[in-house]
Amino acid sequence: MKLILVTLIIISSVIWIFPQANLIQSIDIDSRQQIVYGLTGLYDSSYVCRYKDGILEKWNLTEKFNTIFYWICTAVDQEDNIWAYMQDKLYKFDGISWQEISIPSPPGSYQKYSDLAINAEYLWLTLFDPGVSVYRLKLFDSSWTIFNSTNSGYPVFTISGRVLLRGDSTFISTNKGLVLIYNDSVNVILDTTNFNLDTQIFYSFFIDSKVNKWIGTADKGLIMWIDDTTVVYYSNSNSNLPDNFVNAIDEDSKGNIWLATDGGLACLRNDTITSYSELYSYSVIDLTVDDLDRIWLGTLDPELYMFDGKNLNIITSLDQEISLSENFKLIQNYPNPFNPTTTISYQISQRGLVTLKVYDVLGKDVVTLVNNEKPAGNYEVEFDASELPSGVYFYQLKAGSFIKTNKMIYLK
Repeated sequence: MKLILVTLIIISSVIWIFPQANLIQSIDIDSRQQIVYGLTGLYDSSYVCRYKDGILEKWNLTEKFNTIFYWICTAVDQEDNIWAYMQDKLYKFDGISWQEISIPSPPGSYQKYSDLAINAEYLWLTLFDPGVSVYRLKLFDSSWTIFNSTNSGYPVFTISGRVLLRGDSTFISTNKGLVLIYNDSVNVILDTTNFNLDTQIFYSFFIDSKVNKWIGTADKGLIMWIDDTTVVYYSNSNSNLPDNFVNAIDEDSKGNIWLATDGGLACLRNDTITSYSELYSYSVIDLTVDDLDRIWLGTLDPELYMFDGKNLNIITSLDQEISLSENFKLIQNYPNPFNPTTTISYQISQRGLVTLKVYDVLGKDVVTLVNNEKPAGNYEVEFDASELPSGVYFYQLKAGSFIKTNKMIYLK
């Protein structure tokens, strides 16, 4: 029991660092190269979004299914159906409508991180919570199979991370090592009991086009698993890896390995890691590479980001898409970053109640700058953050049906 408690304390200190709103937890690409992602955003709703060539479609599942706001993850199947998981419920969009799919023996607790993976036959669901089972849905007949420590070789009291599907093999990264499920047989194929490893707290796993095996850990960086006796570590102490928590791994057409870390984006080329944390230094929670070798990032922001190899592009913002009127504007604060004061400007086209609030990254209301009725016009407000800690903050303007949120950075 002491060993279990120690493991949980360690992993919780490493992992639970993300706010409970305004983040893209999962990102995927369908056959038409449309970007599909789950957005836990705006502090009150969970969204599924689909983007291509400047067109954003969005579905508010919190509103549609009259549920409480929860974390959400998404994936697409081979027929481009969109699947989403949000707190004990699975949802499917067939291109026309959404339907709710019940999960047998749901965990019944507040699930933060989870992962969906789909191939031609099965949908897999893992939940990043100690002791929770792995769920498998057979797409053909909608039958469920649950794998846990009582009915299989799945390790007891395990926190599960990402799923990788390769042929008939299902690989699951856990805090008890790497699990392989094959023909309904469950085995831990790599951990500290069968290999001389510095850690077994795994979160992501990837097999590249050369059949090299890569493990993203929660505390020791990236591991290249070469054979039964050899591994190579890439960490922030022996390379340019921005952070030792590797959330996701993917590969481009040139064989470069792209890494989503808690410290930003990185790439492994010819055994050398290049960090792009100067472009985006915050947590990259998920990433995927498209057919044009563009890197799409799910981050600790409501925005969708794309890296084309040279520039990091903010593709769209859910808040921007909600803001349909050109007569209402929330302008980026200036200066930004700032210390300790900055000016926020906005425009409203008609008289009405206006609120302008500042939030921290945890969604906590820091200060209300405006909360009264105003006539149409242009306005400026000075925000003084001298009594606040350095960090990222969000300011949100509400005027009638207009809602928009921008991000600002306070650096002492």
